[in-house]
Amino acid sequence: MKVLSRVQLPKTAETFELYIKLDQSFSLESLTKNRQISLHQGSTLSFNTYFNSIYEQFYTKYTTVSSLYYLLKLEGDFEVSAYRETYQESAKQLIYKEKMYQCQTSDYIKVLLPVLNQNQQAGRIYLEITCLSEQGLFTEGLVVTAQEKLRDVSLGIIICTYKKEAYVKKTVNTILKDNFLQNNKFKIFVVDNGKTLNKSDFEDSRVQLISNRNVGGSGGFTKGLIEALHEGVHTHFLFMDDDVELDSETIFRLFPLYEYAKQDFAVAGSMLDLYKKHILYEAGSLYNKYFDDEGNLQHRPFTLTGLKQNLDLRNPTSLNLLLLEENIDYGGFWFFSYSKEVVQSIGLPLPLFIKTDDLEFGLRINENLKNGIVAFPSLAVWHEPFYAKKPVWDLYYEYRNRLIVHAIHSSLEYLDTIKLLTRTLIYHLLIFDYNSAQMILKGFEDYMQGPSFIRSHDPEILHSWIFEFSKSHKSQTILANSSLNSEGSQITKAKKLQNLVSLLTLNGHFLPKFFIRDETAVIRFSSKERDPLSNPFCKGFAKKKIIFTMENNPQIYQNELDNQAGINILFAWVKSALRSRLRWSDVRAEWKKAANDLTSIQFWQDYLQPHSDTKSQQPNYAKPGEAA
Repeated sequence: MKVLSRVQLPKTAETFELYIKLDQSFSLESLTKNRQISLHQGSTLSFNTYFNSIYEQFYTKYTTVSSLYYLLKLEGDFEVSAYRETYQESAKQLIYKEKMYQCQTSDYIKVLLPVLNQNQQAGRIYLEITCLSEQGLFTEGLVVTAQEKLRDVSLGIIICTYKKEAYVKKTVNTILKDNFLQNNKFKIFVVDNGKTLNKSDFEDSRVQLISNRNVGGSGGFTKGLIEALHEGVHTHFLFMDDDVELDSETIFRLFPLYEYAKQDFAVAGSMLDLYKKHILYEAGSLYNKYFDDEGNLQHRPFTLTGLKQNLDLRNPTSLNLLLLEENIDYGGFWFFSYSKEVVQSIGLPLPLFIKTDDLEFGLRINENLKNGIVAFPSLAVWHEPFYAKKPVWDLYYEYRNRLIVHAIHSSLEYLDTIKLLTRTLIYHLLIFDYNSAQMILKGFEDYMQGPSFIRSHDPEILHSWIFEFSKSHKSQTILANSSLNSEGSQITKAKKLQNLVSLLTLNGHFLPKFFIRDETAVIRFSSKERDPLSNPFCKGFAKKKIIFTMENNPQIYQNELDNQAGINILFAWVKSALRSRLRWSDVRAEWKKAANDLTSIQFWQDYLQPHSDTKSQQPNYAKPGEAA
């Protein structure tokens, strides 16, 4: 007997419908305290939910599991039914029904499911339990197979953290306190990039604290991976962010997937929205692709598209959409697992500090594994969504690292790249966001230095410079939400001629100062806009200030016009873009050639050490147009 998963009960009201559905009143306090559900006569407890469905299609496709049964602990009289739903058919299919009398919680009740379906007939299976007696009780449910596993699995769980002590302690304790997990082989490697944790924080022998320099997420995860590899006992590894909200069942379910796997595959855990916990934010992502308004997949460089975004997981129709499987290009490192053989085949992550390290790692996995990456439904964590956090310095890594990834894995041409980056940089200048424009410019320039830039610059020192450099223009401030409707703010309609004049003058940067009115424009940016210049930014034409908001982002920015700063950045970009043309092909070839070395243990062991010569590492961070 092998337990594949457990029927989980909710711990909070906001996640209730992700676990169970109950057509009677209930006490969440009692449920949380006693971990059992009291039922009245005629009421039905349904597990037609995200976390408690059996995703038959994925088990039969990726594992050898072909037969399952439930073990239930009930008290009272019940009618137990099992249903299957598929993506192709909206109607549910009854696959099991039986009445059970005088059940006692001291003994398990066995519910034997039919042999699992394959291919298009496979779907999603769930139980519904109707109480027939005056009172009833549900206390436990297990999903079990009698089949023998194919292999033993030992999981190295690697958590990278930077000054998030409370988060990481909670995550570690959640794993350690799970009684069912204790029968599995695992060890937790906590890589502390901020050096704010102590060994006394983790006294369990299954937790190893690794003090590390601030070498970013890629450096922290790789440091932990190297330590785990040196132990020589772990068959699989799991990268997991420190600030996730974790149900330990997610890790428990990972083990049988690999124990019964037909062939090797990586698992991309889905991200649920931490602020809207019933919303699926992302279930794997695509690289250089997006869906047009008709739902057709289109190619577009520098585009990252999350899959299954914004599904309401309380809705059974959404759960059936999860059965429509797409080819995933990569999964986020908030929860991403893979085998030792993967590392032996493709090497370690690329040293990208943060941003796109998971993208590049996923692309390499897909190039080497037949099954690639799987977003197995119900394997998910809650994580802060990206719309809620967007520091300016983040743009430096986003554009520098995406250029590196493009050089290694695709053939992005010079003119296409310059056109795309020019539009993005001008977009930031049009809204007077000089720090962001400067980050894009600097990211491009450092990419053009080739792999020698990565080798010669200490990542910890570099990041401290990038952080300070991202604040060099003081013309941007963050306002309180109430400031959006403050006196003096205006919303005007844009005309085609006004749009053209706005672009030609860079929203007033090329106008004499006496043309600039002491007014404030309000611009709202929608996440649905794919063209950065398609918005009516001319609302800010010849005005001194712009109040700028982004959909779902709680922050409101006020940017002030600085003619000289905008002109300097624009001219610096034109100069850099023209200068790079002669070296474009050579630099791209250098990155591609260096990829194997940059992902080797030998490189990483040296890279993780402090660099001795720091003077030569400092890039030119003079503002564009100023002397270095």
